[in-house]
Amino acid sequence: MADLRIDIISDLSCPWCYLGYSRLKQALDQLGDNYLIDLRWQPFELHPDLPITGADRETYLGAKFGSQERLNEATHALQQVGLENGITYNFSDKDRVPNTKLAHQFVAAASQVKLDTPLSLALFDAYFTQGKDIGQKNVLEDVARSIGMKDKDIQLAYEEKTRKLVDKKIKQLTQVDVTSVPTYVINDKYMLHGAHQPESFLKVLSDIAEDTVRS
Repeated sequence: MADLRIDIISDLSCPWCYLGYSRLKQALDQLGDNYLIDLRWQPFELHPDLPITGADRETYLGAKFGSQERLNEATHALQQVGLENGITYNFSDKDRVPNTKLAHQFVAAASQVKLDTPLSLALFDAYFTQGKDIGQKNVLEDVARSIGMKDKDIQLAYEEKTRKLVDKKIKQLTQVDVTSVPTYVINDKYMLHGAHQPESFLKVLSDIAEDTVRS
């Protein structure tokens, strides 16, 4: 039996991170029961310059893409890829790009009770499918409770030690050449960038597992 620890470096406002997990999960499901999988979610900020209140999506991303037309083209392509992978991306002219620092603190708190994967997926769904602003405290708390987090777990997300931990992790990851997400670090040794197809994930994970057994 091989152990695979997978650190998933992502931002909760990154559509490709949501897609990447969906494809990774398909690969993990094909590995079978001979593997012990330990998933850990690590924070990354795609838009560290955002104010706490976030920004209007069309205005902010339109400027980053160079024009509203290019943003629309990218959005439509993303929606198509999402449908092919069981993900519904909904966007409207009322959407905002959230500041995700507090959301990362919620995920860090959830990890203490082994709920970081359910929370991350619920936050992806809340933002991309339901159109909720996951930069808002009330939204984060509602989503956290919906996947089983207790009040004491939620309180931990607001504590100074959790904020410092998230800040430290973000800084550390930028210092080891993590410049885009999703990025996956497997067994603290192998780094994989991007939302690969399930078969690509499966091959990489199988090869790493075989190396682990041999060593």
